[in-house]
Amino acid sequence: PKFAIMNTELTVPWTAELKLAELLAARLCHDLASPLAAIDNGIELLNEPGFRESAQALDLVSSSTSQAVATLRFFRSALGERGEITGRASQVRELGTDWLRLRRIALEWGLESPSLPPEVGRLLLNLLAIAAETLPRGGIVTLGSTRTPAALCYTAVASGPDAQLSPEMARALEACSSEGLDPREVHAYFLRRLVQRSGGALDVENRPEEVVLELVLRS
Repeated sequence: PKFAIMNTELTVPWTAELKLAELLAARLCHDLASPLAAIDNGIELLNEPGFRESAQALDLVSSSTSQAVATLRFFRSALGERGEITGRASQVRELGTDWLRLRRIALEWGLESPSLPPEVGRLLLNLLAIAAETLPRGGIVTLGSTRTPAALCYTAVASGPDAQLSPEMARALEACSSEGLDPREVHAYFLRRLVQRSGGALDVENRPEEVVLELVLRS
């Protein structure tokens, strides 16, 4: 099935904005809970009297720290102010690659321009986040772009076993408010809000073992 999110006006009361902030905070805490708990476990092992597997514990602490840092860096730029994005395409590529790797997903970067407007970079990070949600068993996300006289189109193709945009995520992408959503779905709604603010449109299509997300921005 294929559906489109067009540029329609959204008027959201402040209580809904607060709900959105709460959901995004919950999502961030959820993603950080596992690596931070692993770091804590590794430190406890190192402090255990007579513990001999110090190298194993240090590896656990090191890898979990890298996961936590990659998650924080990604969400700081994807959810934070546009000032977190420098305008360098390489920054967006690095952030996306490191974060997707945590989910056993490889990023194939097909953008040729060395620069991206900060708001576009932020949109692309959130687009990658939704693409990752469609790959429960890992896979590949291929990001590319095409230009027409009227618009610039960015396409993220998520390929892998059981690739599918779930009905819950589809509902969040079409939702008019954050009411009824949970932290697992809120990123899709947040992307919807960003797309609408940019004056663009988002098309999503489920295919066998593949999900195509197409972001269209006016030139």
